[in-house]
Amino acid sequence: MPKTNPTINEIAKLAGVSKKSVSRVLNDERGVSEKTRAHIQQIMRDVGYEPDRRARALASARSLLLGLAYNNRNPSYVLELLNGSQIAANALGYEIVMHCVTDETDAAEHLIRFMRRSGCDGLILTPPLSESATLIAALAEQNWPTVRIAGDNADFPVPQIRYNDRTAALSLTHKLISLGHSKIGFIGGPKQAGPTRRRLSGVQDALTLAGIPLDNGLLQFGDFTFESGQQAATALLSMAERPTAIICANDEMAAGVFQIAAARNIKIPEDLSVTGFDNSPIATHLWPPLTSVRQPVRDMTTLAVSLLVNPEIHIADAVQQFEAEVLIRESIAAPRQA
Repeated sequence: MPKTNPTINEIAKLAGVSKKSVSRVLNDERGVSEKTRAHIQQIMRDVGYEPDRRARALASARSLLLGLAYNNRNPSYVLELLNGSQIAANALGYEIVMHCVTDETDAAEHLIRFMRRSGCDGLILTPPLSESATLIAALAEQNWPTVRIAGDNADFPVPQIRYNDRTAALSLTHKLISLGHSKIGFIGGPKQAGPTRRRLSGVQDALTLAGIPLDNGLLQFGDFTFESGQQAATALLSMAERPTAIICANDEMAAGVFQIAAARNIKIPEDLSVTGFDNSPIATHLWPPLTSVRQPVRDMTTLAVSLLVNPEIHIADAVQQFEAEVLIRESIAAPRQA
């Protein structure tokens, strides 16, 4: 194996193909069969070839950078999105540049300035930014390729990729009902947040199907943080007839419920069943392990990156929806008999 980085000519000779074919593979262009593409990529791996990103950028008039904008108070969720995006981008010769929007009221100006300074070839918006109609409209005017993760408004010509959290919430609630629960509390994020509305809708649908009336007194709303979970749990567990189960719109708030329950000597799951959402690392660090919902983050971020890198498959005005997986763990059980 050569000590220096092989040239495109050397790769072409080793693969038995033309220099143009190697170039097409490097730039992720059409005109090469999948079999030949795989063969060339294998040769590159075998000889330890590392593409010169600067040369590729100059040749393609691309920066080979993709922006990922976030303003989310759940660090584990942001990290999972970053990891998924970075893996997908690296596989196509791109890098992810993260940008935190600290002021939602000025988000459009912040992101436009970021995109101009960074020269990113496209932008991935994550919630809650992906739900802002004002922001999406402002970015659309700039004609930058943009994809929304978990976006909620389908009226804009910006692709959105999300998972079916309403159905997942319905399944979670159905499971609790099948165990014998009828007094089920819900802790959401901000009332107008897309994830809160979709997940609450799933809970309501399951209760309606089971003939159980919705008790608005069992609904609490926070901001997806551990502390807001504590506050909501304090309110629910202080009720004269407290719920026997609580569905939380994310795992961070569910952890807050665990803490308040422990402080009040309320045993999980014997006295209280608790579920979360997102299947973040904390879900398996809690005791008992938390029943949660695994988002198909890898699938969503891979598609998001592909749509930005390959304009020919750009799907404007489209919603791509993936199914989530409900993970039943030891945090739920049949309610204790009175």
